[in-house]
Amino acid sequence: MRKGITLAVTLALIAVIAAVVFYRPGAPDETPLDARNGGCLVGAFLGDAPRRSDIWTFQKDYGKKPYFVMIFVDWENYPDPGVINDILNESCRPIVTWEPWTAYSKRPTDIDNILEGGYDDYIRDFARKVDAFPGKILLRFAHEMNGDWYPWSGARIGAGKYKEMYRYVKDIFDDERVDTAGWVFSINWEDVPPIAANDMMNYYPGDDYVDYVGIDGYNWGTTQPWSRWMSFYEIFGGIYRRVVNEIGKPVIITEFSSASEGGDKAEWIREAMDQIKRWDMVKGFVLFNVV
Repeated sequence: MRKGITLAVTLALIAVIAAVVFYRPGAPDETPLDARNGGCLVGAFLGDAPRRSDIWTFQKDYGKKPYFVMIFVDWENYPDPGVINDILNESCRPIVTWEPWTAYSKRPTDIDNILEGGYDDYIRDFARKVDAFPGKILLRFAHEMNGDWYPWSGARIGAGKYKEMYRYVKDIFDDERVDTAGWVFSINWEDVPPIAANDMMNYYPGDDYVDYVGIDGYNWGTTQPWSRWMSFYEIFGGIYRRVVNEIGKPVIITEFSSASEGGDKAEWIREAMDQIKRWDMVKGFVLFNVV
């Protein structure tokens, strides 16, 4: 979820990221993330339609080219081939966050219609377009379902229907024999509301449907009446252990950033990088680098 927290570039932050992240230059390494030894791949959200110039700017600012570049695509639309090709041509890996709604108007998609086959042609066309890309992508479908802010969240449609939808869409990709997409099951760091029926594991569609687990979390600091300053470990530590112990798939921190109000943001980022280095199952992370 693009939550409006900005990550300002500071000299301290740049030095920290440059010192700890891992990026292998040249063409993207096709070795599965869970098979790699050591290091952690950096990624960024650079805007709704990032182009090569945005990647160059990130590399200039941080001293590293992002391995992952995240984009968002809403329902009945497709990834922009110009954007995807720019990302791939820069030897980066796209993470496509595919959202079953109309993002601009926040109009929900009829989940029952998806399950009844009403969008099969669109899903198949999406799958074929993904399969035609000249490189592999990660597909993050219907993320943060254990929050209550999206129309596909379990709080609104129930865990059973969410899992059915996720499996239904991926089964179509499998039927189309798409082999260019890795599937990211992406959760919020906390269950909202924090009740047993909304536990993140209730939404897990099964090992055959998931290649990576994404975790999203933000330190809102004191920017909101309901928020307080929280360390990176306080946000991610507990859920990371649960994901490793209960699922065992490689992990990507798919969204994270920190506000400035309430504490030292550069120190927060430094602690985050130090912590990520200690977590062997975290294979990459995505900074929300928006201004």
